[in-house]
Amino acid sequence: MPGIDRRGTAGPHAGITCGAGRVEALVGCAQSGIELGAMHETLIDILVCPACRGELSWTVAERDGGDLLEADASCQGCGAGYPVREGIGAFLTPDLLREDLWEETHSELTGYLNTRPELRARLIDTPLDELEPVDRFLRADYLDELGDVAGAEQAGRGAREQLYTPELWELWNECLDRMVQMYSGHRGPVVDVASGRGTLAELMAEGDCPLIVATDFSVWVLRRSRRRMQHKGMASRVSHLVVDARRTAFGDGSIPVLVSHVGLGNIMEGVSDALSELRRVCGGVLLFSHAFFSPDDPVHAPIMREFGHPLAFLEDATQALRAAGWDVEILINRRVPVKPTPTSKLVPEMTVDRIPLAEAELDGVLIRAR
Repeated sequence: MPGIDRRGTAGPHAGITCGAGRVEALVGCAQSGIELGAMHETLIDILVCPACRGELSWTVAERDGGDLLEADASCQGCGAGYPVREGIGAFLTPDLLREDLWEETHSELTGYLNTRPELRARLIDTPLDELEPVDRFLRADYLDELGDVAGAEQAGRGAREQLYTPELWELWNECLDRMVQMYSGHRGPVVDVASGRGTLAELMAEGDCPLIVATDFSVWVLRRSRRRMQHKGMASRVSHLVVDARRTAFGDGSIPVLVSHVGLGNIMEGVSDALSELRRVCGGVLLFSHAFFSPDDPVHAPIMREFGHPLAFLEDATQALRAAGWDVEILINRRVPVKPTPTSKLVPEMTVDRIPLAEAELDGVLIRAR
């Protein structure tokens, strides 16, 4: 769970570039037969301007089969422009405050290691079976940022689940399995909100969903997700769109299935706006997993109340969903023990999650809203 004490801004097309190195990488993928993965052209029919919801006109520069690698959309109403670069469509408005904690946190690790070559060598060269799980996780994360997807998978295999209590890990797997089973083979687009690393989108692709749309406002994390999809040969099933859940680029009622795995809690500002916006675009169901602390938790409840997050507690979340026009159904609700993720043995003060701060219990919940 990201920090809740910082905010920042990001321009509407931050980080969307395609320099020579990127072009060479795309050509290399094409020559090797690796799926490039691009924005599904069928999405054009349901995309609108996130600023004014006006109709978009499109200029396509490069395709991968029938999908878009390089393109530009312009709003016929307000004139705003939105690019597709490297197969990722960027649909952000410049007026909403954002802070890309994905890029900030992981770039901090990379910068720290790059200025300390001896420490970097220890993290990268130490045999995996001699590293603590948290350091295997950090090694995987560092290699993934460098583009070594295979090395990252090898380093991270089996490490992440050791960072959490068995009860929490089992619960999240149950929620993920349930979501995949419910919509395996669904023909319409399934949109993953606050997709992050793409864990749920990847499982949906493996579950025979022909069109998954992974959305996040972090260009950085979507690039990494797309690279892993390419490596695993499922990029043709997953489109990646840079979208802010508070003001999406989808038309009214255009999305039959919205899903999210512990992602909605990462929306730190305008949560009520996001719930209303998701209700606007949803033509069917919203299915999401979330973690709730007890209102009686002596450590975490005061922090949650201080920051006033509408999804901090289950009762508050239910009320917020209903206020946004949703009918709410609880599919899974189980209380499990949790503990702080360990601190790295090699990288001082580096850990994986900032919350929980102490051993506690939380309610892991799978919610279906219509």
